[in-house]
Amino acid sequence: MQDYKLKRKLAAAIVNLKIENETHVPDLMTKIRILPGIAVVGQKDKVARFSDGDGSLLLSIKYLPESDEIYKSLEDMSRLVKKIAGVKTVAVVSFNKRNILMNGKKLIF
Repeated sequence: MQDYKLKRKLAAAIVNLKIENETHVPDLMTKIRILPGIAVVGQKDKVARFSDGDGSLLLSIKYLPESDEIYKSLEDMSRLVKKIAGVKTVAVVSFNKRNILMNGKKLIF
């Protein structure tokens, strides 16, 4: 029975992506969904556009962490997402329904 059970539970993170002007949100979400370890991606709110055309996109991402260490698992997931064309920054808002800060500041990758 052990062979069929995940080694770790899925982690849930709310992240705020700063995206470039020309980024197509449905395509971006599809690209995130196919990243290794990502299980579910959902949009939490409409895209907020800034005066320069860039946008802010709030997403819920459930993923399978490779590490039990919270910061390391968030960093790994955020760096994967940030590699996608059109994503400028990834700011972590919460992890497993708890707000998360490091040294009093948001985690931004």
